[in-house]
Amino acid sequence: MTPGAPASLLPSLRGVAFVCPRCGGDLEVFADGYFCAPCRARYPLLAGIPDFRVFADPNLSAEEDRDRTGKILEAMDSLPFPALLEYYWSLSDITPPALSRRFVASALRGKDRARRLLSLVERSERPPLETVLEVGSGSGNFLAAAAGVFPRVVATDIAMRWLHLSRRRMRDEGLPEPALVCCCAEALPFPGGSFDGAFSIGTLEFLRDPGRFFTECERVLVPGGSLFVATANRFSIAPQPHAALWGVGYLPRRWQARYVRWRRKASFENVRLLSRREIDRLAAGFSRREFALPEIGPGEVRALPLPLRLAAGLYGRIRRRRGLAKPLAAIVPEWNIRLRKRIK
Repeated sequence: MTPGAPASLLPSLRGVAFVCPRCGGDLEVFADGYFCAPCRARYPLLAGIPDFRVFADPNLSAEEDRDRTGKILEAMDSLPFPALLEYYWSLSDITPPALSRRFVASALRGKDRARRLLSLVERSERPPLETVLEVGSGSGNFLAAAAGVFPRVVATDIAMRWLHLSRRRMRDEGLPEPALVCCCAEALPFPGGSFDGAFSIGTLEFLRDPGRFFTECERVLVPGGSLFVATANRFSIAPQPHAALWGVGYLPRRWQARYVRWRRKASFENVRLLSRREIDRLAAGFSRREFALPEIGPGEVRALPLPLRLAAGLYGRIRRRRGLAKPLAAIVPEWNIRLRKRIK
């Protein structure tokens, strides 16, 4: 574990221990970053955020991510969070405007989704969690929803641009500067047993190696620690949220990206929708795996288009019927999953 810290490191990261994400060894501190002598790997900072990535974001190259991050930093002081989100999506040349508008609206409603996952903590965690990791923080939905809930939250994402964008959200909501780390979900730069709990919302389906993600989360959790995951169900009967299309998950995987490209003129190559059976297999290292049906709050329902509002109302009525909950779980749009690390 690394003593000291680079001078320009975010103050919110002071006291967070890091290890090399490649070999797990100790790091040396240099003027503006970290260095692993055995790996000969340098991990620089960008505007205070350490970059521990061992491979690039699948959606943008390293150079493209740096360029996009620079544009976000230039605009961050002049645009409020909603306008910054719109500006961010306007920079994409692979996302049609209609989908961009959906993604902006989804991000602005995202705190409700995070609160659903937090409700599992309220019902299940004794003693309360103190040190929490978020994997795939995106636009900061969980960070905003969890403000004041836990003594320390460290948020990570593979996209440096999203981490800086989320800083604007915290500022707009009057929240402290978050502890942000750029890294891969499959290679976390933290010592084993660093966190009481971990959260991941809408990230699992984008990962290169979801099995490795579960292994890494288990490693950085204390014995008995919990991982909470919100992820889309491959076999949902609702429109697939990343493409706004019905039935994508029912197609063979080799056809899904071509179908989305044909129908939406959008990229789907880096999305891998998972079934419950696949998640159970990938997360087999955890001693307990509980799949919960999400509760959609009134605020979320009001923000939906009329057809989806009606569907959400029907879902809520069925969800309360004990005998119908199990068949509903097979086709629900999203699962909230709680996994418990073994106590040795």
